[in-house]
Amino acid sequence: MLMLAAALSLAAAQQVQPFSLPSADGYVLTGQADAPEGRSRGVVILVAGTGAFDRDVSFGRTGTPRDRLFADLSVRLNARGLTAVRFDQRGVRHGVPPIEVVDAAASPGVTPENLSADVGALYEWTRSDPGLNATCVVFFAHSEGAAHVAGVARAGAPEPALVIGMGAPLESKVAALRWQMSGRDADSLAMMDADDDGVITNDEVRANWMNTPSAVFEMLAPFLHPTGAWTQADLDLLRSNQAAAYEQAKITALAMGDADPYPSAAAPAFSGRWWKSCFTDEEPLAAQFARWRSPMILHYGERDSQVRENRQRAAAEGVLPDGQAVFVSHPGRGHSLGRESLLGPIEEAIADRIADEAAAACPA
Repeated sequence: MLMLAAALSLAAAQQVQPFSLPSADGYVLTGQADAPEGRSRGVVILVAGTGAFDRDVSFGRTGTPRDRLFADLSVRLNARGLTAVRFDQRGVRHGVPPIEVVDAAASPGVTPENLSADVGALYEWTRSDPGLNATCVVFFAHSEGAAHVAGVARAGAPEPALVIGMGAPLESKVAALRWQMSGRDADSLAMMDADDDGVITNDEVRANWMNTPSAVFEMLAPFLHPTGAWTQADLDLLRSNQAAAYEQAKITALAMGDADPYPSAAAPAFSGRWWKSCFTDEEPLAAQFARWRSPMILHYGERDSQVRENRQRAAAEGVLPDGQAVFVSHPGRGHSLGRESLLGPIEEAIADRIADEAAAACPA
């Protein structure tokens, strides 16, 4: 109860500045800048990942305010003298009934290019006199949000003080999706091999499946082998079959028109161009971030269902300068650094650590 009262007190102390500003193509971005009481020491731009996310980024199911990941981080950043800039992703409305959250007219126009341009417009605004006139800016990027920030680096924008990633890919979009579609399940099964004997029994599956990336599907049955155990040959066959399914999905995706709504006309969220880029964009994000010399702190959960830390370390090797990126591993945590493989809320101590890292980048 004391912690809740303290959080409410901090939230009440926020100085909220709503904003509307045009992106490069004229689309009007909406959001808010949450400033602390007194002088702000710097700005943190919070960039969400894939999904119809508004400025709060509701991505949990605990039924508590902490499910609103970015709103929660904002309070912690304010407590450290930082301004948090939160925005509604293109094609998403804030403060409306759930049925109206997705703007069906704007969503089919969402592309990888304009998602990055939107973040670039926000970055420019935070540093401008008409905006926040910030001299210290930190990016916090969750998941695909890292791709949008990397696009800002690729466009030649000035270096920020720091980039903090949470489940942030450094490999290419192609590599990330290919692993999700054809590598995640086999890798998860290998993680279930508790005695490391190369055979994964159904008893091992039952005991360990919820501690792997494939727990995201919340379905045990597909991981129980008809014979009672998986062998290495079974895993190889699984990878081969899922790789073939990936190639078929690629053919279907590339047949879409760039302007076609994805995933469907009835429920648009992105353009066909956005979906196609997941099968065609092979430039590692690490190469884009290497255009900046900004330090990076990259947080990964052991149970992350979307990206794997070892793959991101490999993508950074020989691409990012030595020492630019610090990798932080979180045992038992998932993609949003909570207890689930995908969803939040962020473990409280980790959320405070992230806020401390941002504050350290912008000395008082």
